[in-house]
Amino acid sequence: MFEKKCTLLRSQKKKVHDILREVDLEPAEFTWSDVEIVQRLFVSRLDHRDGQQHYFQFSSYEMNAWCIACPGMYRTMDYGYPKTWEEQEGIFRKWAESLKREMDTGDPWVELAKYRLVLDGELPAEAVNEPIPAVEAEQIGRALLRLADNAAQKLSLSDEQATLVRAKLAYLAEAARRERSHDWVYTAMGVWASMAVALSLTEGQAAILWGTIKSELGPFARLLRTSGQTPEAAQRKKGIFGIRPVAGHPSEAERNTKETPR
Repeated sequence: MFEKKCTLLRSQKKKVHDILREVDLEPAEFTWSDVEIVQRLFVSRLDHRDGQQHYFQFSSYEMNAWCIACPGMYRTMDYGYPKTWEEQEGIFRKWAESLKREMDTGDPWVELAKYRLVLDGELPAEAVNEPIPAVEAEQIGRALLRLADNAAQKLSLSDEQATLVRAKLAYLAEAARRERSHDWVYTAMGVWASMAVALSLTEGQAAILWGTIKSELGPFARLLRTSGQTPEAAQRKKGIFGIRPVAGHPSEAERNTKETPR
């Protein structure tokens, strides 16, 4: 059985090149190949060199033949059933526009992951998710206000950036009045990560901000005390953001030892 090649003509590849340039994509970043879609039937495929499986596979125009656009308009892959080159050219143009859109769109979730804190141990599953006492919620609010001022100064933030930091920390202070301790910790971690992304902090600046956070919120490490553990085991657990009890504040193990009747 003879091979049947339904690959693009030179003039059609020239049109593909022109469309890529029209949507501001660099043709040199693409490669051509011939792929076998059924036994001995080959079509042309254009791949982008980004390692993300972005490609356009052209149709053979056989009955029920299809082309593949990855990414699609509103999903990762679309199928088209063009009957003429003009129809396929229109489908290809839409694919090129979708690819340009995806390449120009940053992924905020990836950016957030860059600033996630690596804790040496997860938050304990058995932690008591207790209400934060009103007096401590008020103290947390004051600490966050100091944190906003210190961060603006240490990071040399612009007025607009400082306003953003104050708004996010004000939200976190308000959350301390209504959320339970365990829930508030995760809220705080999310606020910290989103704030780092919004400010486009370098690793060094992120470290400075984190140090400031630990300095201001250290006294509230006890919010995540656990139940059903020995004092020694509880002492090894992380507190808020992994903060150890600060100097001058006795650990829970020390308090329990002092309170144990002789």
